[in-house]
Amino acid sequence: MARLETVDPGTLPPEFKERFDIIERSNGYIPNSYLILGHRPSILQAFMDLSKAVIRDEGTLDRGFRFLVAYMSSRTAGCQFCQAHNIQSAARWGVPDDKLNAIWDYETSPLFTEAERAAFDLARAASVVPNAATDEIFTRLKRHYSTEQIVEIVAVISLFGWLNRFNDTLHTELDSHTVQWATEFGLAEKTGWDPKDHVAPDRAEAA
Repeated sequence: MARLETVDPGTLPPEFKERFDIIERSNGYIPNSYLILGHRPSILQAFMDLSKAVIRDEGTLDRGFRFLVAYMSSRTAGCQFCQAHNIQSAARWGVPDDKLNAIWDYETSPLFTEAERAAFDLARAASVVPNAATDEIFTRLKRHYSTEQIVEIVAVISLFGWLNRFNDTLHTELDSHTVQWATEFGLAEKTGWDPKDHVAPDRAEAA
């Protein structure tokens, strides 16, 4: 259960309204992590700017792929909140169901390229403490990605490292939209996903 209350979006400075409207049209909801950050509007503003640049804008890499990198990083870090958001976002940005269902076997699944495997290996290695990224992983990455693309991949991993810490520490509540999607997808059955710290007690059994 959430350790801090969210803010009423209507109490935030007016410049947030347009940005929230864009996110709500895209996602169908405003992430509760944003509404907790709203207690410190300057931090929320800075985070939204960074998030937009790293993963919400067009980048050098496909957005659905970037969300798969984020999912792999969040799953490695154990953040149940971000796992659900990221795999749902990957689906929303065009990653097909067969790849979503094979992501846990990416090392051997023919659905994934060597380039994707290198990126997911980095996401896993860079998401543990101490950091386990190796020169060998970067040698493989450089066969497939430009410097700009590698910066983008590492930026995605780093962005969600920040979010993993924030949401796991505060037990940020998952919105019902994401919980429903994860339930229908069978995320718990497929991966052991357990949102109990991120849903109210009366929703835990349904998740």
